[in-house]
Amino acid sequence: MLEGKKIKGLLTWQPRLPQTSYHVPQPSHLLHLLGPLELGTTEANQDPSATKKDLHRETQANSSSSSFKKTKLCPTTNKTCCLPKEVINVCPGYRLFRNREQISVTLGDEMFDRKKRLKSEIMDKIRIRRTDIITDLEEQISELTTIIEQMNTDHQSAKTTLSNEMEIRCAEMKQDFENKSRELKEAHAAELSEMENNYKAALKEEKLASQEKLEEMGKEYKYLKNMFFMYQDSLYDEMEDKLSKKKAEWEKDEKSEREKILLQQKNTMTKKFELESEEEKKKLSESYSTLFENVTQEKEELLKQHEKDTLQLKELKKTNEIIEEELHAQAIILESLNTTLYQTQMELQKEKAAVANLEKTLQTKLAETEEKFKFTIQLLREENIHLRQKINTKNGGIYEERSGRSTCITIYEDDTETLEEGSNKRQEL
Repeated sequence: MLEGKKIKGLLTWQPRLPQTSYHVPQPSHLLHLLGPLELGTTEANQDPSATKKDLHRETQANSSSSSFKKTKLCPTTNKTCCLPKEVINVCPGYRLFRNREQISVTLGDEMFDRKKRLKSEIMDKIRIRRTDIITDLEEQISELTTIIEQMNTDHQSAKTTLSNEMEIRCAEMKQDFENKSRELKEAHAAELSEMENNYKAALKEEKLASQEKLEEMGKEYKYLKNMFFMYQDSLYDEMEDKLSKKKAEWEKDEKSEREKILLQQKNTMTKKFELESEEEKKKLSESYSTLFENVTQEKEELLKQHEKDTLQLKELKKTNEIIEEELHAQAIILESLNTTLYQTQMELQKEKAAVANLEKTLQTKLAETEEKFKFTIQLLREENIHLRQKINTKNGGIYEERSGRSTCITIYEDDTETLEEGSNKRQEL
């Protein structure tokens, strides 16, 4: 159970990713670039009949793929968290929203719906400001590249910290498992040794007690046997004396009396043999009284005494058999204990095999996670290169075709398509 709990704790552990401490610089240099546009916007504000609509456009991307917006997921609900934003009004119709992890730009009609001036003035202003805009865009691109590099370094450091934490965690869990398995083995060995010692001591005590009982029973048997022989000899002597004295009297009696006495003795013998074992004491008292009267009754008493002795011998044999059965039962218990010991050893081997399988599965899972991290890093690098190429190609086309409102709208539509493609790629990953 303890091993199962450890493995479960390892699977549910989720590392914490460190947040990057890099802050996006405030684009204050955009204010002087877009300064000439204020004339058109003031004129549009003075015209009450002009209707205005905002075209809201937000660019999203990952921290590792150099994007303008970064969404953050709550660790409990797995939903996007709304962070506090900083609003910067760069110029009329151009608003910038910013926080630690997100940058969004809003372009309104004020930038495009100004009254049309003469083409010559517009072209002169564009020619004058083109070089400044190109330099500023180059500076912005360099800042974005530094941000992307910083995010890549943060990702690399986070990856190294997570791998180190996983290695430390695995080492600690392996050490805990080895310690607990060692303690369990030692406790099991101690319990087995205690059980064996207790069982051996109990067997010795029972053997000694059975031997003592056998010795006592043998002594009692010998004592009873000697007493029986002594009593038998005394009875024979008494009976011989009595018979010798009464022979003279018997010879004087008539034959009819002898026949009657014999018939009476036969009837009493048959009745005594039919009585139950509970009335043996009464019969013994009656037999002792009849012995003094008749010699035949004394013989019957001797026979009964002999039967009692045989019963006692049978009881002794039964007790001996009971003791042998107890010894046999103890031997069976010993065999069952041996079988249980064998079964416990087999269970320990199975548990060792299960632990080895679990270690193999953990190693395979660690290898799979490392491969996944490598694959995602490669994809992010390729996407970063692709986005840099697109930015470089589009920056030239944006400012060469910025002659009118229609050209600007087409440029923004191209940007939205590229950003949607990038977001679709990230969702597929």
